[in-house]
Formats: sequence, structure tokens, C-alpha cells
Amino acid sequence: MKSIIVGAVLATALAIPAFAKTQEDIWRGELADANNGWAHAHYAVLKIQDAAYLRDGDTSTLVGIKGKPESYKWVKGTKVKGVLIAGVRSSHPFVVMDKHLYAEADIGKGIPIDTDVDIRGAQTQVSAGVIGARIMIFNQQAKPARDFTGVDFYPYDPSYRVSAAFKPDPARPARVFRTSRGTDKQFFHVGDATFTLKGKSVTLPFYADDRNKVTAMSAFFIDGLTGTETYGAGRYVDVGDFGAFPPKAVTIDFNEAYNPNCARSPFFTCPVATDVIAFAVKAGERDPHKAH
Repeated sequence: MKSIIVGAVLATALAIPAFAKTQEDIWRGELADANNGWAHAHYAVLKIQDAAYLRDGDTSTLVGIKGKPESYKWVKGTKVKGVLIAGVRSSHPFVVMDKHLYAEADIGKGIPIDTDVDIRGAQTQVSAGVIGARIMIFNQQAKPARDFTGVDFYPYDPSYRVSAAFKPDPARPARVFRTSRGTDKQFFHVGDATFTLKGKSVTLPFYADDRNKVTAMSAFFIDGLTGTETYGAGRYVDVGDFGAFPPKAVTIDFNEAYNPNCARSPFFTCPVATDVIAFAVKAGERDPHKAH
């Protein structure tokens, strides 16, 4: 009898579908992932201590005192004696340490330098349309990572998740943005999304970093809260998983609007937003420099 009862209970349990995650559940999970990426992961953003931006032919020397993670930094060129030399050849980074040549794949995985110190890097735009490399020093004891208390977002509001008609731009022209480091960065205008938000019609341009293969796209926007409640250089919102490009419609969730890395780290080159939503978008990430 007991086995029959147990079997009946199991059959009933299996027949009841598991509770599907809501969009808010997914959003909360993404915030947890963001906190990990900012401060807790081995290569967390706030563990970056210095960054070398290198063009073809450029070199930088890593200097530091063994056992003192906070002492490591980049010095341009090769005139000083250091731990290693990093450079770029034909747009690809390389590192030479103890007479060993580390190729791009090695640098992308990360190279241990000292206790609690690694370097890691990859190709990046160093000016508009110019590919070089960015190689970063990570300090596992970095104070900004230790002091980080978490991302600060407005409470989730489902009304800020909208469906938008998408009009592609067949030409996909280059658009150059000024960055937080005073350089230029190039993206390609791939189309415009038109939607209704809070009863108002909005058209927002979207950009991709590859003109020929568009698998994801981003908008860089300022709104009525920029510089007061939200980050002064604007926020970004991404769209992906739309299948073959161009989609006829996309879903934009402004609850997921986020600050560029430059909001907390000086070691990135982030486009300064210029596209305007002409009212307050009270969703997404808030300004990390202000108390809320």
C-alpha cells in the first residue's frame, strides 16, 4: 500500500509544472551576476588596477615590487626594467616575460604575475575604427572591489518592458562617439526602434560593433534623469536573441538599462551617450556616485 501511495504522490508531483521564472526573477538573477562581475569574480572590473591601451607598434612595461600587489602598473615603452613587456603587432597583443612569448590566446585567458596579481587582455578599439589592444592588471586585494556594496537599480517595473517596431538602416553607416577617456569609438547604426513608453512615442537608434554580422545591438541614451538620479554620461540598453537580422520587432527592457563600466572604473573607454529620450526613465541602474 505504501509503495502505491508514494507512486501516486510522485505521479501527481510530476504532473504539476515547475513554476516558470518571471521576468523579474530573471532580472534579479542578472543583478546577482552583475555584482559578481563587478567585485567577486577573479577578473572582476573593480579589481583592475591599471590598463595599457596599445596601438600597432606600441609597447608598455609592467613594473612592480614582488609581494606588493598595489605596486604594479604600466609604464609606456621599454626603457625601464620591469616584469614583462606587452605590445601589439598587426593589431594583435603579445607579451614577453622571462624570454617566453605569450600569444593572444594566452593573454585572453590571463597570466599570473605575482601573488594576487594577474594580467589579462584582448583586442579593442583604441580610436575610431582602429583595432589595438587593452591589457589590464588585476589586483585580487583591490580596495574598490572590497568596498563594493552592489549595483543600485530602481525597483523592477514591468511597464518599462516594451515591444518595439524595428526599422533597419540598410547602409549601416559608421557613427563615432566620444568616449570617457577623450578618445573616439566607432559603431554602426543598424536601425531604429519605435515604441510607446509611458504613453509617449519614442524612436531610439541602435548600434552594433560589426557592420556585417549583427547578432546583438545597443542603444546609448540620456533621459530626464541623466545627471541627477542616473549616471551623467548616459546609460546603455542591449537587445539580443532576435534571430536573423533584421528583426521586424524587438523587446526592450529598460529595467535592464545599465551604466557603462566607466561609471566605476577609469580603465575603460565608454561611449558618451547623445541619443535622447525626452522624459524620465525611472528604471534601470542609478548613478553609483549618489546616495539614493
